[in-house]
Amino acid sequence: MQQQQPPQPQLSSARPGIENYSTRLLQRHGVKRVDFRLASQEEGLYYTELDTAMRDILLQMRNLSQQTVLAKFDWIRARNVQAGRMQLPVLQSKRFPCDLSGGRSPEVPKDVRQLRPGDIDIVATCGDSSNSGTGILGLGELDAYVEYRGYAYTGGGFETWRTALTLPNILKLYNPRLYGYAVGHSLGADVNVARFNLAEPMLNIQDLPFQALVLIERFRRDPRVNLRAHWKLLSIQVGANDLCSELCHSPSPEHFLRVVARQLHETFRILKEHVPRLLINFIVHPDIDELLSLLSRAPAKCVQRMPYFCSCYNRYDDKTLYDAAKRFLHLQLSIAALPEFRSADFAIVTHGILRNISSLWSEQGIMLKHFFANDCIHYSQLGHAVLAKQLWNNMVGQADLTSVEEWRRPYKHFLCPSPKRPYLRTESDVY
Repeated sequence: MQQQQPPQPQLSSARPGIENYSTRLLQRHGVKRVDFRLASQEEGLYYTELDTAMRDILLQMRNLSQQTVLAKFDWIRARNVQAGRMQLPVLQSKRFPCDLSGGRSPEVPKDVRQLRPGDIDIVATCGDSSNSGTGILGLGELDAYVEYRGYAYTGGGFETWRTALTLPNILKLYNPRLYGYAVGHSLGADVNVARFNLAEPMLNIQDLPFQALVLIERFRRDPRVNLRAHWKLLSIQVGANDLCSELCHSPSPEHFLRVVARQLHETFRILKEHVPRLLINFIVHPDIDELLSLLSRAPAKCVQRMPYFCSCYNRYDDKTLYDAAKRFLHLQLSIAALPEFRSADFAIVTHGILRNISSLWSEQGIMLKHFFANDCIHYSQLGHAVLAKQLWNNMVGQADLTSVEEWRRPYKHFLCPSPKRPYLRTESDVY
């Protein structure tokens, strides 16, 4: 019997239009301009003349590199299939694991605690390279920084769940009118493709308030968004760059923690004040011990490049830095749990789906390469598919974070809403 082939991915041949209104948005919200200098600036948000003079040029250079690589997309994808870094396609004869009936409420709910998967109308993503899709299909140094945004597990909607399991590709089944996910692979500045997936490489928590402002601006400018009526799901994943580069280069650990607390609180305040009917998935990075354990299991070729990817990696034997890194996780959790960020139409749910990643995605002390991109830092498409399953499971029930087998297959132990538990979780993970 001949097997049915999965649908082939379709890429737009048109060169994406780059929209850039960052400087105007910065000025409008009171972010000040200062003269560029190599020495550290004072605390706060600011931009320099280099931003205004070089931003467009850098954007065009990044976009040219992006489009040059994507011109060979089919060949790159095939190479990743051969390397085992892509999920196995699900045949058309196979049904989605969950019953889709009852996935959308008969009437639009007024309380976030009564939100079903199909009630989500708009999906958005903020954060760093984990969700900009950086390097997902990268084969070497040249394409290590290409953003395969459509495959990102929180904000990508390229292809379908059969060939690319992502959270939006799951939610599409419950609400075919779902909007906001990246429809292809592009830079975040390409509004027509990235839509509301705003994740950017090298972003840290200090940058989150500005990213929240950009998201709100995009919501308001898009005629397909009814800001007051639509229920919106925003996934945020950030923190790796804070631990890998920001903490050890800050004036002091206390300075770092103070900035993190202020900026994260400001981010949530901005979102709550300006975005009604919002559920936030706050995906926190694991404890510093877990992160160091994962990095220690990288193959030899990756260890050589570790100081470049994570310049703080060899500095956590300093007890002061180590203690600050331990406090970093709990600081995020405590801010997300503040009563001021809980109301009938707003909730923040912290997800610890990365807590045991070093042991679950390694064997005999060595990182399993299939779940990671060629650079050993970012996740492969298979890795994103598994993370999408885990996040989904944690949204509708409680993901089992101890089962190795569950982590290694996208559709193993796939949880579904039930008549007894039809609603998305609004309580955070317990740490």
